[in-house]
Amino acid sequence: MLRLALFAVLFACAFSAPNVEVNKFEDIPEQYRELIPKEVADHIKAITEEEKTILKEVLKDYAKYKDENEYLAALKEKSPSLHEKAKKFHDFIKAKVDALGDEAKAFVKKVIAAARKLHAELLAGNKPSLEELKNTVKKYVAEFDALTAAAKEDLKKHFPILTSIFTNEKAKALMDKHLPN
Repeated sequence: MLRLALFAVLFACAFSAPNVEVNKFEDIPEQYRELIPKEVADHIKAITEEEKTILKEVLKDYAKYKDENEYLAALKEKSPSLHEKAKKFHDFIKAKVDALGDEAKAFVKKVIAAARKLHAELLAGNKPSLEELKNTVKKYVAEFDALTAAAKEDLKKHFPILTSIFTNEKAKALMDKHLPN
């Protein structure tokens, strides 16, 4: 999920210009698509245009939902098919997070919460500033670096792609490009 969160932030950095519109997975430049885990890409591709409209509508009220279950209930009310897709993805991620130890789990939950908030803001048409995005990425990179070796190993075991964001040359190049010191 860290990879997804960092991707979301980098994606937002890259597409924060007002004239760039990404409506489908294929609109994402290849260098960014390569960083998206297969399960996330499949989830994105499965959402129809009608469902995207519903998703944007529901996410405009993101702050009013107390938890993930309220959000999923709102989706179900608007679109049972979208609810099923979201629930399947939610359950997939939850199982992976639940398999983590306490330190790694706490870290991933913070990153997921930040990524969901950012995603909701973007879908609602609220674009954070480039400086806010940079600070968010730097914060989570620093928090990852501060994890114990055991927590990093735990993340690597349960999210093997996740830790590659810090060793993958393409990912490093994108972060360096969009997050200069």
